[in-house]
Amino acid sequence: MRFVLALLVLLLSSNSLASTTQPLLNWATNTAPPFHIVGGAFDQQGICDALVHSIQRHLPQVRHQVFLMPQTRIHQALNNKEPLCFPCMIHRNTPTDTAVFSQPTHWYRPQGVITRKALANHFSEQFGSPLVLARLLENETFKLGLAAGRRYGELESILEPYRNNGLVRSGDDGPVALLKMIQSGRIDFTLDYDIILTYLKKTAPEQAKGLVHVPLAELKQPVAGAVGCSNSKWGQQQVELINTILPKVKADPEFRKSLELWFDSQVLLPDTEVKAEKKH
Repeated sequence: MRFVLALLVLLLSSNSLASTTQPLLNWATNTAPPFHIVGGAFDQQGICDALVHSIQRHLPQVRHQVFLMPQTRIHQALNNKEPLCFPCMIHRNTPTDTAVFSQPTHWYRPQGVITRKALANHFSEQFGSPLVLARLLENETFKLGLAAGRRYGELESILEPYRNNGLVRSGDDGPVALLKMIQSGRIDFTLDYDIILTYLKKTAPEQAKGLVHVPLAELKQPVAGAVGCSNSKWGQQQVELINTILPKVKADPEFRKSLELWFDSQVLLPDTEVKAEKKH
């Protein structure tokens, strides 16, 4: 019901854009920690929560609305060119049919395979070290799990032939739920950033035991994050506006604090490298 209400409010707000004197920026969030965190000890301390909060502080002249939506609905809304921005997208230098992108906001360490330690050793022996994802996917012995609605940047072309073979996990906390399924043996591996495992270790250490993140041969460079808005005149205007305040956002202590919380030993920001002492 909350998703239906969010959609209704979003549609109504889009119709009122022309009639209000204060610009309106619609934000989509979802339940995918540690990007967005809804409830618990780290409520609203996700990386993209902090990013949105910082943008809001630095654009006080804009009215902001935040909607909690499933990832699949967010992707659909962007495809439909609805007036919506999502703060947790992979940066691209050029627009896509779905979205236009801000300048990079921060960097992620490359995505990798998350699996059980015993399987990680087997994967490295059989499919190379660093692990060659294409070779692993060719082997139908092992069960892959993916979060519904997620996109994987440079890995999309490798994943495409195998998407129908993978279990897709919908619902709240999809990426973390997949890690729990790996530990229980229901699936064997998933693809994600190491910070997903960091979140599980901080919030449910027993459920993170025995899980490891394995680097991929296909990905060697950090992945740039960005704000994405629907590829429309409205979306282009929002991206241009957001770009004007990004230097202040990247220097925002609260945003930096969130990055340090989830990246532990090293935080990377575009154009600068910010090292945080690891807490003992």
